Amino acid sequence: MAVTNDRLKVDHLTKIMINIDPFVDYFIIRERTKTANDYIELIAALTEEKVSKDKLIVNDRVDVALVSNIQRVQLPGHGLAVSQVKDHFPQLLAGRSVHSAIEAEHASYAGADWLLYGHVFETNCKSGLEPRGLSELQEISKKVMVDLYAIGGIKPEHIDMLHHIGVNGIAVMSTIFESDDPVSAAKEYYEACQQAICLSKG
Repeated sequence: MAVTNDRLKVDHLTKIMINIDPFVDYFIIRERTKTANDYIELIAALTEEKVSKDKLIVNDRVDVALVSNIQRVQLPGHGLAVSQVKDHFPQLLAGRSVHSAIEAEHASYAGADWLLYGHVFETNCKSGLEPRGLSELQEISKKVMVDLYAIGGIKPEHIDMLHHIGVNGIAVMSTIFESDDPVSAAKEYYEACQQAICLSKG
C-alpha cells in the first residue's frame, strides 16, 4: 500500500500515483486538508489514466467513496465504527487503523476486512512518539483472521522480517511520496515484497 501524505497539490500527486501504479497493490488516499471536490478530482484523474478503482482506498471520507463509486475505505481510530459502515453501506469493504492488540481484536470482530497497525518503527511522521515495535504486531497476526498491514518507518530491508512474523503487507507514505525518485522507491519496495513471498514459498 502507498499512503498519500497530504503535502502535494492534486496535479502533482496524480502524476506520482500514475507513475508508481505498476508497483503498488493499493493506494490509500489520505488527504486530510483537501476538500471532497479535491478527492473527487483526484480519483477522476487517476481512473481516466487507467488506474483501477479496485486499487483505490479512501481514508475516512465514506461520502467521497460512495460518490466516486470506490469500494474500499480506511477508517481511522477516531472515525466511523466498522459496524456503522457495514450496517449502512454493506457494499463497502472497510479497513481499520489500529494501535493495539485489543483494538485489532475489536475491529476484526466488528467485521473489518483488513487492519493497518502502526507505527511499527521510528518515523519522522510520528516524531517524538515511541514506535510500537514488533512484539504486539506478531501477537495480532496470531489472533486475527483478516489481512494485517504494518505502517510506520518501514524500509525495504524490514519486509522479509515482517512477512516472517505473519504480516500480510506493508503501507508506506513519506519514503515514496517525499522521495526525489518515487518510481525507484516504489519499485524497491515492490521487489522486496516479491522476494519475501518467494522466500516464504521456497
